[in-house]
Amino acid sequence: MDKKHRPSLSCFLLTSLLVAAFAAAPASSEPGVRARAEAKKLRTVVIDPGHGGMELGAKGKYGHLEKDITLAIALKLKALIEKNLAFGVVLTRDKDVDVPVENRAAVANNVKADLFISIHTNGSRQKAAEGSETFFLSSGQTPDEETRRLAYLENNGSRIEDHVDKPSESDVKMILWDMAQTAYIRQSSQLADLIQAELNSLLGTRNRGIKQAPFKVLTGVACPAVLIEAAFISNPNEERKLATDEFQTSVAEAIFRGLSKYLQIYP
Repeated sequence: MDKKHRPSLSCFLLTSLLVAAFAAAPASSEPGVRARAEAKKLRTVVIDPGHGGMELGAKGKYGHLEKDITLAIALKLKALIEKNLAFGVVLTRDKDVDVPVENRAAVANNVKADLFISIHTNGSRQKAAEGSETFFLSSGQTPDEETRRLAYLENNGSRIEDHVDKPSESDVKMILWDMAQTAYIRQSSQLADLIQAELNSLLGTRNRGIKQAPFKVLTGVACPAVLIEAAFISNPNEERKLATDEFQTSVAEAIFRGLSKYLQIYP
């Protein structure tokens, strides 16, 4: 191309500026669109500190209560998520209050939670029982007696003596929610597996693996959901660990790491 027909530098720059301005115009002229798009990206995880209020949960030999330890871990996990992930965090309780099992699931569903994590400490008649385990929902028969007993205790709590095993309207609702939760079994299983691997790595406790159990708090949730038994408060050695800030922080970090790895699979 000769000089006569070669576009000047000023012409080129003018054209570039016009293109840039045109490309930028929609974003600047419609800030509401961008705000709505960013809001849609923010997802929600619901953290459920087991028990609370009059519902003590399991109690250790030295007097430590499950309800206090689960809340401490939940608050630490909330802080980690809010600091490091683009997630909103909702707690089913943020203080020592009673929250019925059904209401915990309702909290998650009302905020349209993307994930639900319930935190507990384990209890057993066998004082030597130890380790951590992570559960996701079972829609069928629970495989072993110990898991069935744990699910029964978690589902009925300290008012277990008032439990009457008979059909009710709530039972029908649970069946319907069970059908809904079945759609998330695969994701729940993967989340449980990743969290359990981190618990094993960070805590140095015995690996009890991931299991399925019919926990009511999981059944009612319309999103991937897991229940974590951090360690056995019925075991005096693990009770002492659970009561320390260091161990509680490690549990929260393990859950956070597992969650972060899960989000790499389901971004």
